[in-house]
Amino acid sequence: MPVAQIFEWPHPQIDEDWNSGEQRWREITPLAYQELRTTVPLRQEAQNAFMQAEPVDILADGECLYVCCKREFGRYFARLLPGNDWWKRDYLPVPEVRSFL
Repeated sequence: MPVAQIFEWPHPQIDEDWNSGEQRWREITPLAYQELRTTVPLRQEAQNAFMQAEPVDILADGECLYVCCKREFGRYFARLLPGNDWWKRDYLPVPEVRSFL
């Protein structure tokens, strides 16, 4: 029976996702979400999402790559996004919740 893995911290999984070309959200704990939200200034912020202001990497085109997090359906998620792709946070679906009962 597959079990969804919730990460205590999103790195290195979100870094590996980006490097492999995967466009996906990784579920993280509420504590990781809160730590990511409060330890670094924010570049973008919405009611249910934020993007950190400290870049994780600089891409070949000069665009910076940032940690982006969102809260949806009572769950917390993280991924990397270029700064200009902040708007995509609502168009990239989060993993489905499956009941194993």
